[in-house]
Amino acid sequence: MKPTLHDGRRLAAVVALACGAILLPTAVLAASAALAAPAAMATCRAANTEVWAAVEGNGTAGTTYYELEFSNIGTQPCTLHGFPDVWAVSVGGTQIGKPAWHQSIVPSTVKLQPGATSHAILGVEDTGAVCQGPGVKAAGLRVVPPGQPMPVGEADEVENFPVQVCPHVSSMNVRPIHSGTGIPNYTFS
Repeated sequence: MKPTLHDGRRLAAVVALACGAILLPTAVLAASAALAAPAAMATCRAANTEVWAAVEGNGTAGTTYYELEFSNIGTQPCTLHGFPDVWAVSVGGTQIGKPAWHQSIVPSTVKLQPGATSHAILGVEDTGAVCQGPGVKAAGLRVVPPGQPMPVGEADEVENFPVQVCPHVSSMNVRPIHSGTGIPNYTFS
């Protein structure tokens, strides 16, 4: 039997229906997966991040370590990634010395639910071993969480944090943000 034009049209219609039957569920599944994908979590901003510090330090040979805490005081979850910027300030808020240098540790992203806290470890080096002259007593710290612009005023200032720093070189170092609250004399990462 010789195929006719009518048979060709019938075959094309069957193939078109079969392709539609295969592609339609695939398209529906892809669309529902896209709708079900969670939205990316926003980066924590100054308005929803409270910075504070544990004043009790943990000393080692030449360095005292402090926990810097970053609490989400907002109503939505947010993330922090990287290193905070930290420098010592005078009573009037003027920067003293150089900012803390970032330790060579690969940072990870920390997710903060509302009310949750993360931490970073700040090391303050013995100025007698680092400075080329006497150190200067700071009144507090200015701390900027990772990914945030430099603050205006005293929004991110940790007051009553009297540490000795070098006036012309960096005598502080900081580790990246880690999840959970840092506990003085216990948390080392």
